[in-house]
Amino acid sequence: MHILERSVNDFDARLVIGPVQVGGLLSAALFGCLSFQSYVYFARFTNDHLILKAAVSAVFFIQLGHFVCIISTLWTMTVSTYGDPSQLQVLPLAADLAIPLSAFTAFIAQSFYAFRLWRLSEKVFFPILCEMISVVAQISTLILSPRAFYMTDLTVFEDSQILLITLSFVARAACDLITTAAIAWSLYNKRVSNLRNTMTMIDRLIYWTIETGLATSLMAVIVAVLFLVLRQNFVWFGAWLMLPNVVGNSLLASFNRRLLLRETRSALRSDAQSRSGINTLLFRSETRQSQAYISENSKHPDVEGVRVQEAERSVDQEHGRVSKPAVVHMRV
Repeated sequence: MHILERSVNDFDARLVIGPVQVGGLLSAALFGCLSFQSYVYFARFTNDHLILKAAVSAVFFIQLGHFVCIISTLWTMTVSTYGDPSQLQVLPLAADLAIPLSAFTAFIAQSFYAFRLWRLSEKVFFPILCEMISVVAQISTLILSPRAFYMTDLTVFEDSQILLITLSFVARAACDLITTAAIAWSLYNKRVSNLRNTMTMIDRLIYWTIETGLATSLMAVIVAVLFLVLRQNFVWFGAWLMLPNVVGNSLLASFNRRLLLRETRSALRSDAQSRSGINTLLFRSETRQSQAYISENSKHPDVEGVRVQEAERSVDQEHGRVSKPAVVHMRV
């Protein structure tokens, strides 16, 4: 009885239930964004390859299961275990199930980015390196998953599995950073200085790549830092709940931004056509003026000749008056 009272007195809901509740609610909101992006993708990109559609479908259904696990975890921590903090020494079963689900979402996204890097750079070193790092993170997470189901104390589990957990977080962050930097560099090398429209489109692709890549990288780094620094509470776990939805939204954003790319391409094409039309009108106007001038002179072919002859005659007369010697008659 005294042990239970002491555990209740030492229990701080702000450090245990609070981070999980905040992270779970934010993750649910991100899943709503993911659902909307999935609808936009299937509505606007019906001609995409079957592999891309399968990847988007897999991410959506995996995150749907992740969302159900989050709701169950929140229910367990805030309702089922209310008044008994000792039960929170072990993660709920739904939270354990969310571990492999989040790993599969991250692995699908990182595999796609590695494939995109290979298609852009046409080299195999960095794509293979990124995929190997992603496989290391995936294997470490899959090793942790069954161990999490059999844990008896969360603090003991964190201390005993700190290497695998840290390796998983750091490998995810490193893979995202390397992939983002390599894709941006490959796009930069494809810039052609004498093609203004192409440079504009590639610059926007570079900006979007850095934007989506840094979102997932920074999130993975934040989770790793919180786990290493604040391992005694659930703050890192609340941030980790949001990580797979951030990854999934970034992946679908890279797909759906092709709509903006189409609009940019159409705007650049219309701008080029308008400039070409103005130049054509100016050229035609000058051509018509020159043709009118030629036709007017062809109607009166002697006008210029008469003008030239009159000018030459006036010059000759003036020259005669000046050069003719003066005759003076003097009477003696």
